[in-house]
Amino acid sequence: MSTDQRKRELEEKRAKLEKMRQEKMLKNTPTTPMTPGFASIPAMTLTTTREDADPDKILKEVGILQTASLPATSPSVSPGSAGGASASASSSQQKRRPPSSIALQICQQPTATISVPPKELVTYSKEVQTIESGDKDPAASPIQHEHLQWDDEFPQPTAGERNQLVYVSDEDTMSFDENTKPSIGMSLASVAKLERTRSLKQQNKQFSLQGQSSLVKQELTNEEREQIQKSEQFQDFFSRSARIIERSLWESPQAFDLFKDYSGRESDEQNEKMDVGEIIKFDREFFDERWTRHRIVTCIDTSTYHPELVLASYSQNDESTHESDGVVLIWNTKFKSKPTPEYVFNCQSWVTSCVFSKFHPNILLGGTYSGQIVVWDTRTNKRTPVQRTALSASSHTHPVYCLQVIGTQNANNLISISNEGKMCSWNIEMMTQPQESMDLAYRTKPVAATRMVFPGVEVNNFVIGSEEGQAYSGSRHGNKAGIQDSYEGHFGPITGLSCHNVNGSVDFSSLFLTSSFDWSVKLWSLKESKPLNSFEVNSDYVTDVRWSPVHPSVFLTCDITGRFDIWNLNHDSELPLLSTTLDGNVALNKCLWSHNGQQIILGDDQGKLRLYDVNEFLTNPKQDDFNKLSSTLQEFKRNTLDAFDDNHPTSVPTTTTAATTSATSVSHNS
Repeated sequence: MSTDQRKRELEEKRAKLEKMRQEKMLKNTPTTPMTPGFASIPAMTLTTTREDADPDKILKEVGILQTASLPATSPSVSPGSAGGASASASSSQQKRRPPSSIALQICQQPTATISVPPKELVTYSKEVQTIESGDKDPAASPIQHEHLQWDDEFPQPTAGERNQLVYVSDEDTMSFDENTKPSIGMSLASVAKLERTRSLKQQNKQFSLQGQSSLVKQELTNEEREQIQKSEQFQDFFSRSARIIERSLWESPQAFDLFKDYSGRESDEQNEKMDVGEIIKFDREFFDERWTRHRIVTCIDTSTYHPELVLASYSQNDESTHESDGVVLIWNTKFKSKPTPEYVFNCQSWVTSCVFSKFHPNILLGGTYSGQIVVWDTRTNKRTPVQRTALSASSHTHPVYCLQVIGTQNANNLISISNEGKMCSWNIEMMTQPQESMDLAYRTKPVAATRMVFPGVEVNNFVIGSEEGQAYSGSRHGNKAGIQDSYEGHFGPITGLSCHNVNGSVDFSSLFLTSSFDWSVKLWSLKESKPLNSFEVNSDYVTDVRWSPVHPSVFLTCDITGRFDIWNLNHDSELPLLSTTLDGNVALNKCLWSHNGQQIILGDDQGKLRLYDVNEFLTNPKQDDFNKLSSTLQEFKRNTLDAFDDNHPTSVPTTTTAATTSATSVSHNS
């Protein structure tokens, strides 16, 4: 299309617009105002005028007098208007038609104000990008660019005004470049919004670039690495993560007993003599090449808060002088294949006894060969003790062989004994000095204590074993504080002491067991000064003895030949129910039941802990087991009296009487 043709079309369109404007002005021309007296004229019948009617006559009929003659021609029209329109207007003014016979009725109507809102202009509010065609490949856009053409009524853009429409994705920045003008129909508010969006997008892009650059940090120096690795937060994170990873790596699916019978018929039909594999089953072994090799297990304990945790203390390693003398490890029995301990704690002196705190799940207590009592805390990342007692005359200065936590959650104490003959009471939160200290002596004779037990929930009465082979009972407070009774029967140091703690229909809290270097295990009652029975089936030192925590007539023993026995007094009082000797020239030093009685733990002189599962008939006592044990004890007492009568037929009463008579005579002579 040439330029001349374009100009002619534009001129025609301007003429059309001007014509439309003039017609609109004619329609909006105001009429002649009515006179004030028109409102008082009553309604009347008028004749309508035709095209040739005289307007003056019509006005006279309605009572309007003509003061001035109206112009005979209509408003002038611009020269650019069409000639046909002006000619028709002049001809209509000259012609006068007679009035028609049509009658109109005029009446007065009240005025009303009507507010007509302006027509709402709806515009397309989606923001359309106008960028340079070179910035985006038009071929990649889903819009067909050859169909996007400007309307012919808009002026032709110049070369500098690149208003070509292209597709812009959401990832692109929504903005106008310097040479781009907004499209027609887009408001100034939209343009301002686009400008703000462009600035925000640019800022966000700068921030993201700065953040990415900040993430790329320089490599840490050796000093910075060492500082981070030694920080408490890193140590805590690393230790927790290491334990979780070890558990996940070593844990395997547990095997289930498909033939387990929950009816209880199997326990009723148990044979009197069962195989070893039917009574106990080996579960696993706890051993660490670094921490337990060439060490002796000196003590074992289990947690009341977490029954799967086992605490074990070890002696010094004579083969390695650069390692700590004392080692305490916490093993987890829940994870069958995990070879490493949960926690490792060290001490300068080798640990002779250890115990979990009953009322503080994170506190571990240990007695040392030097006489100090140390405290470890699992909440810290330290392997060394967080507290330790002082070596002073008011506390222990000899090896501490036994520890026990007594009391309740709100009032509890740690009780310790040493073979120097001293018992101390401690506040776990403040271990600088003992709260109480008592010298152990029986009739002015010092007692070198090796074992100590508080029966049941007792906090005052206690039982101890000594190096002389005697057992003693006493109390901490009262008029007779100290050792009160003696139980003689062993001929060697007492190595193990255990009180009966199973509650049932019959009270057996007065019973306790002792083991000794004299190759025997003896059953005692606090009410009798002589043993009720002696179990002498071992051929060497018996190192430990433990009552079952759930069965009234079952207990466990071990000796230095690697033999351990499980006894059931209701079944047989002369021979154990189970007797097993470990291979490899192993000396068993400690034994312990789990809290539920379903497992036994054995510690040896090679630093190994062995875990065995126990048959359920030993963990689920029957209702008549307590009565059977009571009958067994009565039989023990009769046998003891018969043996005493056999050894002292008639001379004993006579001798006692003669001695009494001589003593009486001596007193009279004096």
